[in-house]
Amino acid sequence: MAKQIIQLDNEYIQKKKQKAVVPAPKRKHLGFILVIAILLFSLASMSLIKSYENLQKQVALEQTAKKQYQSLSAEVNTKKQEITKLQNPLYLQKFARSQGQEFSQSDEKVFDTNNPLIGGAKP
Repeated sequence: MAKQIIQLDNEYIQKKKQKAVVPAPKRKHLGFILVIAILLFSLASMSLIKSYENLQKQVALEQTAKKQYQSLSAEVNTKKQEITKLQNPLYLQKFARSQGQEFSQSDEKVFDTNNPLIGGAKP
């Protein structure tokens, strides 16, 4: 024989049924919280993008500064070499003679090599 279960209809059982039927709490503010979270993440990502752009600009400036430093250091090295050459009296005499005939010695002939007929630069 099959047993039949009879449920009593008392206060305890009624309260238990009411507790079981209680609906889940409504999430009234979930959409608002979601919108605020999206705004916060978008603000953070925008600041991150701006920082990245600034970093790229700084890297470009650094590269141009390095190139400029290299060219200036090469120029400084050539100037230092010229200074050391000008401290040598023999080179100084040759340099002065090459600049004009008034610095040449009396028995010396100076020829201008800037003449295009000789192969110098055109004026």
